[in-house]
Amino acid sequence: MEFLTIQEVAKILKTHTNTVYKMCREGSLPCVKIGKEWRVDRAKFAQFMESGIRQKREEPFLGLVSDALKGGHVLGVFTEQDDIAEFELEFFKASPTAGWRFLKACWWQHPDDVRQYLAKGGFPVEKMEASGSFVMADLGKIFCSAGPVSAAEVWITATKDALGQGLKGLVGSGSPHFNCCGSHSALLEFEGALDKGLKGLPVAGVCSYFMDNDVPDGFSRFVDLVTDHDRFFVKTKDGGIFARNISSLASM
Repeated sequence: MEFLTIQEVAKILKTHTNTVYKMCREGSLPCVKIGKEWRVDRAKFAQFMESGIRQKREEPFLGLVSDALKGGHVLGVFTEQDDIAEFELEFFKASPTAGWRFLKACWWQHPDDVRQYLAKGGFPVEKMEASGSFVMADLGKIFCSAGPVSAAEVWITATKDALGQGLKGLVGSGSPHFNCCGSHSALLEFEGALDKGLKGLPVAGVCSYFMDNDVPDGFSRFVDLVTDHDRFFVKTKDGGIFARNISSLASM
């Protein structure tokens, strides 16, 4: 059994030795006291570090998923496009499957790529599609051919069909882009129709938007979209998360 000194642990953690001493006293580190000195088990410390890194990677999505599953029509804005797929995977995996219908609305994502990603991540998409409990819809294609209201009707119809079959409601995620609908007014028409149609229905739905720096007037567009959702959150590159009930904005 090998041990690390407090100074060695502080160097690895890039923190002050006083912080490490405090962690030892509180039992946060795998350590023992030999005489008057603390020593940290090297092997267990490696496991501690690995667990901490994994937790840090998962935490940004855990809070968002938990909030989204409370229900309603939620707006999510991601500054990193890859984060959307990770969020959607965790969102679907954390959702109760019994008694609910699932909907994945694709815009810039290809449905087959989504199927592959979800299956690789451990979500039983093939089995659920076969049973009819999971619906994959190419909303970008529907929007271009039939218009924004028809695209919104996909969500609404899927929810009402689920209720008609005795299910509890719908769990869904869509992935629009701030520039994906030809015009900002068309995008607002889609979200307005969707928000109106979902009011009062048992839905936990997230519109997961990718907003890159090339989108003109991106912040103004975000503000416009906020009013057509019950709640919103923002996920940044550095992991910063900001969530707020839209109803609370009235008091600001």
